[in-house]
Amino acid sequence: MTEAENKVYPEGETEPDPQRWRAATVILVAIALDLIDTTIVNVALPVLQTDLGAGKAALQWVAASYTLTFALSLITVGRVGDMLGRKRLLTAGIVAFVLASLLCGVAQSTEMLIASRVLQGFGGAMVMTQGLSIFQVAFPPKERAAVFGLFGALSGIAAMIGPLLGGILVNADLFGWSWRPIFLVNVPIGVIALVGVAMYVRESRSEQVKKLDLVGVALITAALLALLFPLIQGGESGWPAWSFIAMASSVPLFVIFGVYEVRKAARDGSALVEPSLFKERSFVAGLVVMLSFFAIIAGLFFPFTLYLQVGLGFSPLASGLATIPFSFGAMITASFSAVLALKMGRKVLSIGMVIMGVGMVALIWTINHYGADVGGWNLAPSLTVLGLGLGFVISPVVDIVLGGVPVEHAGSGSGVLSTADQLGAAAGVAVIGVLFFNLLTSQAVPGADAALPELRKELAAVGVAASAEEQIAVNFRACAKASSDEGDSGVVPEVCKHIVPESAVPAGAAEKVGKVLADASVTAREEGYAKATGKVLWYEVGVIVLGFLLTFLLPQRPREPEWAGGDEGAAPADGATQEAPQAVRAAGES
Repeated sequence: MTEAENKVYPEGETEPDPQRWRAATVILVAIALDLIDTTIVNVALPVLQTDLGAGKAALQWVAASYTLTFALSLITVGRVGDMLGRKRLLTAGIVAFVLASLLCGVAQSTEMLIASRVLQGFGGAMVMTQGLSIFQVAFPPKERAAVFGLFGALSGIAAMIGPLLGGILVNADLFGWSWRPIFLVNVPIGVIALVGVAMYVRESRSEQVKKLDLVGVALITAALLALLFPLIQGGESGWPAWSFIAMASSVPLFVIFGVYEVRKAARDGSALVEPSLFKERSFVAGLVVMLSFFAIIAGLFFPFTLYLQVGLGFSPLASGLATIPFSFGAMITASFSAVLALKMGRKVLSIGMVIMGVGMVALIWTINHYGADVGGWNLAPSLTVLGLGLGFVISPVVDIVLGGVPVEHAGSGSGVLSTADQLGAAAGVAVIGVLFFNLLTSQAVPGADAALPELRKELAAVGVAASAEEQIAVNFRACAKASSDEGDSGVVPEVCKHIVPESAVPAGAAEKVGKVLADASVTAREEGYAKATGKVLWYEVGVIVLGFLLTFLLPQRPREPEWAGGDEGAAPADGATQEAPQAVRAAGES
């Protein structure tokens, strides 16, 4: 160490990393690529299907392979960073992510694309865990709220930027490359981030972790796979019996993992997940809040995106533009809410949940009030309020969860935190997906009923006789009911093939009658999606209420760990910051 690094500063502080804010900037760029790539591919799936001749199952795995690999890797790569060096693993993660993005961009088959997405998810997991760990190690306690606030703001908008950016790039068809630029754009930005990491990030590692807990890796991977795979794939497969069996089998696997980790920590101190983390109240309660919080966000945008694009016919670009107010609101409050939490404690999270609840109720009212006629400007006020509430939660909760984790276990803690995010999101989509599609089926007939008055009016206008007009209306409603009974089987009910009797069509009016019927079908679909979305979002209100109650499990303010001092903390290499207990207490008092 240099003389400056050995110097004793007031209140026991060591000199912070002078490059820490530059380091944070390049790390946030890398994390942004990671978060955006979770959703950017969704808008390109129809084009991918045409270009690569991909089937439905293959398309599902283009999206799911990234998410699943990312979630399965987080805990393991977090601990590896503690052991081998966080900067080293961050660098490896960016390299893997950039290489995988290049391979995705030049893929000539769906098999190559899926394999490349697996590598991309693994690289993304390294970037996420090591980025959060470096923030915790490089920044003194009094500055962590600010950097986690920036991370929170980024998290709040990255998922929304993905579909918008994807829509822009696909629509632009740069160089005639169609969908490929959504992956290739990562390459130059990733290289810039890689150079920045080499220049500004300081290496750190834990001297307590000497080897990787391979048995723990196998156990936690099996447990997470048994839980996450059916959550991600079960809905697409119609929730077969195996999906429930797999999820049930994850419970004993998690129990076995927990027992093994306790024994492993007592035996040689090299457990994959440090058991002492779960003795920290802020860590455990914060994880539960994170689970519910990400279930809320993922559960909201799954039906909402279907409502806009499938129900109302919004283009991917228009759908992305419609969510900008949400991102804008989240960006505003997330930029300062973590700092505000230093003074107000958990009250900030409670306030955020209340604001989200108000925004969700306002969104439900907007959808129910405007129905099929809703537009982006109608949705903007409620989405803005929702985003403002999100920003009050996402930044402070990250600081609360990781703030009490000793730096020697920073990688393990950030891996568990990020896994909780993914688990909450997967569970939210799975549960609300089942509810939404069931509601969508049940709203087929009410949607048809809503279209009948205009249908009768238009049929009369093209000269259809009153008796024939009534028969068409009856058949139209019967078709909606039969289709809802068939569900998503792909079978066209017989009544739907004969909605308009041949004798009911006036001479020369066949085309006009067909258009009237097509317009009525669109109206019925729009009304059905609006009604189903308005109903299913009440589930989201319930989860928000649960999240609000869970915030009271958190301590009034994050309790900083009672570290025993320098010899028990992390041993950062190359002069990485190691906070002393006095500095922690001083930060808490401020």
